[in-house]
Amino acid sequence: MNNPAREKFAPMLSPYVDGELTPEERQQVEQHLANNKESAAQVADFRAGDGLIRNAFDMEADEVDWMQFTEQVMSRVTPEKLPLFERLRLSLSELFTYQRGTMIAAMAGAAAAIAIAVPVAIKLGVGTPDGYANSRVQVQTVSVEANSPMKPVVMETPGGDAVIWVIPDKPDGGKKKHPEDPEEEIVDKPEKNGEL
Repeated sequence: MNNPAREKFAPMLSPYVDGELTPEERQQVEQHLANNKESAAQVADFRAGDGLIRNAFDMEADEVDWMQFTEQVMSRVTPEKLPLFERLRLSLSELFTYQRGTMIAAMAGAAAAIAIAVPVAIKLGVGTPDGYANSRVQVQTVSVEANSPMKPVVMETPGGDAVIWVIPDKPDGGKKKHPEDPEEEIVDKPEKNGEL
């Protein structure tokens, strides 16, 4: 004799034993099991079968030597290196997923720095400064006064540049030394009324 309630709950008995039903479905099945002895017996059979299978697996697991299991598995697993573009894509994806705020702040800071630096550089004029490094500063002539104790020495570099040194005209700087004491200078005194 067909029992419509049993036919409705029969497909739900195995998931009930495995704990796969929602709380509402579980409550409905438990009410059905309280009223239907055939379904309750089938649930008991399912639980007994699960227990036998679990015991069989436990017994087989006890017979296996698990001492080197992790080392054996890890020795067979070789890390595969992804292509460069895939690694870059993953790195950027992780950066924007987990460090989104930091990346956005860094990009905004860089954009602000560029927005400030470009106009400043244009306004100040990027180029060589006025002075020794500027091509507009060139030596045209070198002249010295007639009575000057100094004279210029001009040297040209292989690149066509000029180096100018100003040195004393005489090795002692034009100063006369006392013959007995070279550290003492002789000072020329002007003649008065023809006297020395």
